[in-house]
Amino acid sequence: MTEPALESTTKILLVRHGQSVANAGGRTTNHDTNPLTELGQTQAMHFAEHLDCTPTLFIVSPFLRAQQTAQPLLRRFPDVPVEEWPIQEFTFLDPTLHNDSTEEDRQPHVLDYWRRQDPAFTDGLGAESFQQFLDRAREAIRRLMKTNPGGCVVIFGHGFFMQAFRLVLLFPNATDAALMASFRRFHVANFIRNADTLEFSIQDGKIQLIGQPQVAGFTL
Repeated sequence: MTEPALESTTKILLVRHGQSVANAGGRTTNHDTNPLTELGQTQAMHFAEHLDCTPTLFIVSPFLRAQQTAQPLLRRFPDVPVEEWPIQEFTFLDPTLHNDSTEEDRQPHVLDYWRRQDPAFTDGLGAESFQQFLDRAREAIRRLMKTNPGGCVVIFGHGFFMQAFRLVLLFPNATDAALMASFRRFHVANFIRNADTLEFSIQDGKIQLIGQPQVAGFTL
């Protein structure tokens, strides 16, 4: 009798982009074209030089800072396929109202947004709701589960998106309202620094966090 084929195991590394101009306190005119600083470029090079797996697939956010972070590793492995997925950062403020602003400038508007506790609220043209943001994270997980490409998949993304990715895995039955109410608390308690990575695996039809004990005791 022929033995059934073993399902491949996929290692997934989610990588936050290196330090951006906005992260360093600088003014930015467009959220998606916010570039890396010199330190961010150094962080990207360091990550590329010290990656200890051989990638089988690169997935990159459409935002410039994530693409710039990916470049040193793409140059190291030029034959690995690259896919751009909608895993960009959460844009919850209307970008047309905050051109040429700093993170400090935007802080009062940020606080107003989170005080609403309304996952369906959209701030304006070019912004998305918290529901839409979570749905993008869920879709990325579904897409990874469906394709399960095997090997080592490296995903270049953003801090809030990475937090949403693991929150919806940790609490698959939670409502969007419950996730929103706890999101910033989770983000602060489990902060992801520039160029930090989160590891996951897909095996036997399941996706799970690897080596992240700090999130185990978190409750909504």
